[in-house]
Amino acid sequence: MIKKKSKTINLIQDLATPHNNVLISHFLNQPDVILNLWYALDQDHARYQWTTNITHEHFKAEIYGVQLNWRFIKYCLTHPYERFVITGWMNTNTKLLHLLFFLLRRPYNHWTDLPDTATRAIGIRRKITRWLAYKILKHSNCKVFGVGLITLNYLKSIGFSESKLLNLPIFVVSNENIAAYHAHRVKIFNKYNIQADDFLLSGGSRIIHEKGYDLLIKAIALLTDDVRPHIKVIIVGTGDNVPVLEQLIKEFSLAKQVTLEKWLPIEDFKGIISNSDVFIHPARFDSYGGTTLGMALGVPVIGSYGAGAAVDRIQQGHNGFLYEAEDIQSLANFITLLYQNPDLRRRMGSEALKTAQSWPPSRGVQMLVDHAI
Repeated sequence: MIKKKSKTINLIQDLATPHNNVLISHFLNQPDVILNLWYALDQDHARYQWTTNITHEHFKAEIYGVQLNWRFIKYCLTHPYERFVITGWMNTNTKLLHLLFFLLRRPYNHWTDLPDTATRAIGIRRKITRWLAYKILKHSNCKVFGVGLITLNYLKSIGFSESKLLNLPIFVVSNENIAAYHAHRVKIFNKYNIQADDFLLSGGSRIIHEKGYDLLIKAIALLTDDVRPHIKVIIVGTGDNVPVLEQLIKEFSLAKQVTLEKWLPIEDFKGIISNSDVFIHPARFDSYGGTTLGMALGVPVIGSYGAGAAVDRIQQGHNGFLYEAEDIQSLANFITLLYQNPDLRRRMGSEALKTAQSWPPSRGVQMLVDHAI
């Protein structure tokens, strides 16, 4: 671990993730800031099947483990002039650390998205646990970084002071070589049996009920007979809702329109998105999600009000469209509108890219440097 210089930020997480590594990589350009990385796990093959270990991709990380680690706790308590950013509650060590910082009135930072349990019914035990966790955060000497406006609005609704909150979203690189992805257009279209004049929609995530891809398929079924034959949809991901999607495709006779693709390497997924006419983010609930990736590749986005990144970034009619997740007729109408208006589609794609470029990862680094306590 690197020793303390003028500013030291300790980023404490359960596990390395690709989207957080995008932010972490930009600390390399901060000569006066030291970033210490702490992870409970080096890898978790049961949760993520990444082909490479990204834990030490940019900085050498410390693994503090899931069991109680007093050496880790001692470090956090005996370095009061360093800043500590704890991502979620996660495990025994971070739960204890929250409690100790609260009791000792130590300044610290908490980075959180909105858990899906905040939007659906849960048991009494989990309600009490969540109430206690938020109570501790509210009364701690703590800055809370929320992932997106949905998260911040929820925290304000349960009594968090606005002065305690700051939007620190998920960051993606927006200076992509989009032309390089476009060079693979013919290969991608051949693979998925897409014709040159077809209208391609793409999306991807875990295929679970909350992500709303069943609603997307139902919206495609609502398209008029003169539009639907020209539409192609590629949905990338795996999850327990895949059989539901397969049944809907069969029920609505959409085998020629909708393709389900398993997880792809990120560059292949970007290739599909960048060669799409529209990116769809149809979630009933998604704490953040793929809207930012679509925009970073210059593609307009149609996203639901349940999709955190869509609410964060879409300006209605300017760089995309927002709709209520269950309102599949509105989704079908927006798809039809963009299909019938190529000039609008191109303009929205250009504006989407500008939006993405206004949120570079370096902006996230500066927010942490300026606002972490």
